[in-house]
Amino acid sequence: MSRNSRRYRREAEAAAAAANDPADFEKRSGEEQLTVLEALIEEARTSTYEAINSHHRDFLSIRLHGQDPLDEVATLNDKYGLVQSTIDPSAHKSIERLDAVGRALRAIVRLAKIHANLKDIDDQILHGDVAVAASSIAEIGEFLSELEDDSPLLVDAQAVDLLQMQYLKKRSALKAELDYLMAEMYQINDAGSSVVEMVVSYCVMSNYDDVPYENPVMLGDLFFALTNLDLYRDKMDLLADALICRWFIPLLRNPNESLAVSKVKLFATINIGAYTASANNRSNGDEAGVTQSHCALVRDKWSTVLDFIRDEMFHDVSIDEDHTVVYEYLGSKLWTALCPLLHESLLVPLVPADIDAIGDTQHMIPLLELEERWLELGLIADDQLSIKDSIRVLLQTYVSKRRRDLLTTVASILATDDANTVVVGGNGPVTDMLCDYALSSGGKKGSSAKGGKGALASTGFDEDCDSSLAFPRCSISVHAQTLVEFARETIGFTASSDEEAKTAALYFHAVRDAFALYRCLMPCQWSAALLADPKRAFVMYNDCEFICHHLSTLGFRYQEKWPHVLRASATFVDVIAAYRTLSKACLSPLLTRLRTQIAQALGPSEWLQPRWLSSMIGSGDTLDRCYEACEAQLALACGIIGQVAHVGAAHLPRSMYLRVLGLLADVAVGHVSRRFEEIGSASDSTARALVRLATPVAALEDWFRSSTSNFTSLSDGAAHRGSLISKYCKEWDSFQIQIS
Repeated sequence: MSRNSRRYRREAEAAAAAANDPADFEKRSGEEQLTVLEALIEEARTSTYEAINSHHRDFLSIRLHGQDPLDEVATLNDKYGLVQSTIDPSAHKSIERLDAVGRALRAIVRLAKIHANLKDIDDQILHGDVAVAASSIAEIGEFLSELEDDSPLLVDAQAVDLLQMQYLKKRSALKAELDYLMAEMYQINDAGSSVVEMVVSYCVMSNYDDVPYENPVMLGDLFFALTNLDLYRDKMDLLADALICRWFIPLLRNPNESLAVSKVKLFATINIGAYTASANNRSNGDEAGVTQSHCALVRDKWSTVLDFIRDEMFHDVSIDEDHTVVYEYLGSKLWTALCPLLHESLLVPLVPADIDAIGDTQHMIPLLELEERWLELGLIADDQLSIKDSIRVLLQTYVSKRRRDLLTTVASILATDDANTVVVGGNGPVTDMLCDYALSSGGKKGSSAKGGKGALASTGFDEDCDSSLAFPRCSISVHAQTLVEFARETIGFTASSDEEAKTAALYFHAVRDAFALYRCLMPCQWSAALLADPKRAFVMYNDCEFICHHLSTLGFRYQEKWPHVLRASATFVDVIAAYRTLSKACLSPLLTRLRTQIAQALGPSEWLQPRWLSSMIGSGDTLDRCYEACEAQLALACGIIGQVAHVGAAHLPRSMYLRVLGLLADVAVGHVSRRFEEIGSASDSTARALVRLATPVAALEDWFRSSTSNFTSLSDGAAHRGSLISKYCKEWDSFQIQIS
């Protein structure tokens, strides 16, 4: 035997002797006590690991059931305290050794306590002591989290992993037992299509395998275990959903529904729908009386359900002292879901239609009493009295109701499949709100001898004049017209006194929300048509521009209608940018598709290939061989342009019509102009053939004639028409040079 082995054996024997003789341990010096304590801790560590491996390791052929290490480790705490009082504080090395011994001792104590708790959990679950088992599981979780911070030199990682695995198994077993208890204590039975019953058992006598518990599990034990394991939220969510869907909402819709509660010594029952009340039981009277009686019935039936929750579902549970968190969580969950339903289904219908009658709140007393009942039972707090707050500001509730009704009406109108249009602006049948303003402030009405048409022409309504305040003549949808009329009428509801500032603000936001509804609904409703139907895209573009036109001055024109505090901020100018973006988004994809379609109509290759036409002529071949095919291609491309121009002339404003026409004509004119330019010089017969070939392209100029119909002089109109096509079709001048 080596010298070191003999020395360690002597130290172990001395430590054992000191442990067996406390008086001898106290007589030793501080250094000797520390040495003995280190040896005892190593022995305790070994015995603890042995106990852990013998009880918790799976697949052992032999289990070594040694003594519980917790008692042995507990005696070491007393010796550690004695050593702390004996060691000289100035001895730094001894203090460092003592700190290391303390850390090792605390780690061993945690291991021993985890082992002791894990060993007893199965018996605790079997005997029905779920509250004790939950406390043990919670304590084990805390110890394991503390062991994760310890150095690997203090604890064996393999032993910690083994305890962690056993902890998860025991926690899962306890959770399964709690699930079984929850299902047994709160049984919901659907006895029929219209009858629902909940049976609350105050205690459970046996487990899932019908093995009797030594100690019956009570409701308080279940809540205690759920709280310790932090599982109460999921269970209360399930209970809240069942109560809301099967009791509260049916009673809210039909308070005459049957509701019965029965109690015996071991359980209580609540059922709904055992029989259906006849129509004769309903109150007969005017609409306000029916609504008030409906609220009173809802108050009574809901109060019955609330009393059942407090007295039976939490039977023999002191809410003020124990399980307050569980009870308050259930109440908050119920109130959060039910309060909006109460507001929409009962409070809002009770708001009078006449603003002068909103001071009478007598018919809302049942709702206040119902909310007070929730507060008395402790299901909600003082800061959750939303019904009382809504009644206190009944004027805002009235305006909110009015705002909701208005937006519902606007949404229903916008959602209709109405493709009708109306002509606005210029000298159209519908005059927009700025026409009169432009005539009275900035424009001249003209002489009476010229008539109405001359007056409008003098102000530039039918000319391409960007400085005019009037909206140009075009077609808009009925939806856009309805939206603008809604905005004007709603703003007219506001008063000019400062006392109605909050009311006016709500109306102001209702108008803004209506404009937002249009931007949300219309592009989705006509998404397919905007890409395929030019009329729909043109009308949608006009709608956006028409709305922007009114948004620019809507707040200014009705400034006097707003209260003083809103006059500086009530504007709609910030909404214009979104509508400008929408107008471009609804028109650009269509124009891109049409330009591609025109290019494809010119043929798969001939007109798009450089030098094709010149090569045909240069080879001595005439144009007759391919004249018919080329003429058909040009006719098809120009026909597409003509169809779009026909629709645009009927619906687009003049300036946009010219821009769209020029953008589309540029494709065909550009291709023909480039092919003619490649030819250079040609004979007279070839030139005449080329001019005849380009006849459909040259005829595109006729579509610009409709925009000059208001000119009185034919010569002036022709000159103006020529300048317009040159302005909007970039390739036109080059085309004219080639065919001249």
